[in-house]
Amino acid sequence: MSGHSSQRAGGRTRSACDLCRRKKIRCDNAQPACETCYLACVPCTITELPDLPRKSLRDQLQDARARIEDLESQLTARSSTHSADLSERSDSGESPDSPWLRLMTLDHFPDTYNLDTSLATFRAEIAHCGVGQAGSIQRSSFFSTVYQKTGSSIDLDHFLAQAAQSLRFQGAQGRTTPKPALLPKWPPTPLVQYSLDHYSRSGLYSIFPVANADALSELVAEGVLDQQDTTVPAANLACLFAFTAMMSVMHRLDPAFIHAEPAAYILAALCLVPRILMEKPTVRSLEAIVLIMTYVMPGGQIEPGQLFLALAARMLLSLGAHRYSVIHEPEGRHLRAIFWFCYGADKNMVIRYNCSPHFIDVDCELQIPDNYVLSSSDQQFFSRPLSNDKLLFPSDIRLSLLKSKVHHLLYSDYARTQPEARRLQHIRELDQELTDLKAMFPANCWPDLFATESAPNYLFHDLSLRGACLHLEFYFLVGKIHEASAVGSSNSSWSILPSSAELFRQESRSILMYICRIRDFLNWHTFWIYAQFLLTGVVSLFRFLITYPTAPSYTNDIQLLQSVVDIFIDLDHTDSSDMRGRFPPFYFTVCLVKRLIYLAKQAAERAAAHEHDDTG
Repeated sequence: MSGHSSQRAGGRTRSACDLCRRKKIRCDNAQPACETCYLACVPCTITELPDLPRKSLRDQLQDARARIEDLESQLTARSSTHSADLSERSDSGESPDSPWLRLMTLDHFPDTYNLDTSLATFRAEIAHCGVGQAGSIQRSSFFSTVYQKTGSSIDLDHFLAQAAQSLRFQGAQGRTTPKPALLPKWPPTPLVQYSLDHYSRSGLYSIFPVANADALSELVAEGVLDQQDTTVPAANLACLFAFTAMMSVMHRLDPAFIHAEPAAYILAALCLVPRILMEKPTVRSLEAIVLIMTYVMPGGQIEPGQLFLALAARMLLSLGAHRYSVIHEPEGRHLRAIFWFCYGADKNMVIRYNCSPHFIDVDCELQIPDNYVLSSSDQQFFSRPLSNDKLLFPSDIRLSLLKSKVHHLLYSDYARTQPEARRLQHIRELDQELTDLKAMFPANCWPDLFATESAPNYLFHDLSLRGACLHLEFYFLVGKIHEASAVGSSNSSWSILPSSAELFRQESRSILMYICRIRDFLNWHTFWIYAQFLLTGVVSLFRFLITYPTAPSYTNDIQLLQSVVDIFIDLDHTDSSDMRGRFPPFYFTVCLVKRLIYLAKQAAERAAAHEHDDTG
């Protein structure tokens, strides 16, 4: 409509033309066109608004009240549905604190550079390294023995809190306040596709068979990332988000990923988990959960990792992946590969943290995949070109099976009911099985060749991160087997059999020597992968030092602990120059090992004094 005025409902006249109203400037009402429209060379028009009667204030208030009542009714109905769901899950044996329900409220991951988060994570790790949880009998036994042998007391939680407080007052400290709130973000489509292409080209599926790249590429081609409505299955989106986040972290130094925001991508995936739980389990929903789990676990976050592992286990069982016959179904071989990936993660958590397994061996068909690279191949240890057609997994399947057996026979509730003679028999048999497994490794890959002070540097040159972890897992399992001779006794931390004590010491030294030799693998990103190996080795060697302070190996053992201190002082110094600031766990490690060295020297001095008194 042309012209300069339009009568609106209620008797008001609108005089501004469309262009002036859009620009929010005064219209001069000139005819046939106002100055603004004339200069812009556009028609001067006024668009009529719908002739709607104006509501009185009372009517508007009534409408608002009705809308509020409607929203309250919807909220009540939703709450009733949620309560009924909780009740149903409770009646079916699922507690309100189950992983499924707790995941509904998980909406972020802790910042590993934050000082308080690092302190809590470090405390959680050290509790599983031979000293027990705070307030436990094992922790009390640790305190008591340290005081008895050294004449000094140590409260680990208080000591670490003091170390954190000290770090607060130092320059370039770790973040003491949370980072600005992180918002979920969808990764750009080109980055998603590049991640999938890189995953396929590199053969990374061999070690991390967590995603079907071809199936995910089809989703990208279908344009699912361009659709922002609820018609797209949440699993499809979460899978792509989490996959890109994982690849962005693993290849963070690749120029293609330098501007990626993996934390924002994983948060976007995390926000979709409640919707995934309401959908029927599929291969994509399983992949999404496993990818999130894979992203979380290297960060030392035990509880979130366990939550996602529990959920993945349920989905695998629901999809039948624990049965070998699943390979005949669509994506069946891929499902079976994910099963073995999660089985290995489960047994790793079980043996490290003594938690209940999610996969019970008698309920699963444990036939090793036909395309699995046998432990007799040096590809298990050295960096070699990877193939998507051959499976390696993060750890040796046979080692995972043995971890399961060690837990069942030595640490489970069943094991604790066994007579001591039977337990000792199991220890000898499991030690022999581990020795037999080592004999299957290529002769040049035996852990004994690497964990020595005289091992030549060239041995480590082509060693892969996976190979280093395999060797450390071997020695860690030696320690877990022989440490079990103390399980069930009233003084469980320190009543290890003398016949196992020397093996325990050798295992501890091997772990620490090995870690000293793979210095180049240590950084803030890998610390929590090695943390329990390192801290268990430190605590175990300290245990031996204060129990046998006059042993001929005492001086060499102290020197080894000092080497650990030197390495982490260097790491702490190197990390402090980074724009992120210092990584607190490096500093905690230095403080803790220094304190244990001091206490070990106290034990040696007391032993020498007692010996002098006896001879005097």
